[in-house]
Amino acid sequence: MTATLILLLSFFLSCQPLPKEVPLEKYRQQYIEGWVFLKEELKAKAPRAQNLLIISVRSLEEPMPLAVLKVKNPELPYHFRISGKHKLSHERLLEGDVILTVRLTTSDTPEAQKGDLIGSTPARVGTRGLRVIIDREVE
Repeated sequence: MTATLILLLSFFLSCQPLPKEVPLEKYRQQYIEGWVFLKEELKAKAPRAQNLLIISVRSLEEPMPLAVLKVKNPELPYHFRISGKHKLSHERLLEGDVILTVRLTTSDTPEAQKGDLIGSTPARVGTRGLRVIIDREVE
């Protein structure tokens, strides 16, 4: 009985607060799901060990990402789901049209480094089956 109460209490305390003016359905739609592919010509340049796939979502108006998902040593193609739990700020919603960027790197820095492999695509929050192709190398 005590364990159940502790479990329920921790669940409720860990949940993101819902502002009264935002409908619950908007929170359910805060995701983008899809696949990351690596262009065939870049496969030889992909880091072999200690690589990191960084998936970020930003609005069309602001350069600061809304959400970031980091995956260590992913197998490509990689299936992803980035959602509200990956947001950098609880004040901002994942909604509308956005830019989704993927970066294959050996560095955990926010900025792309020389030799990183990147790709990006426009997306709409709530989309499933998105295809993102890593198609260029940072010079």
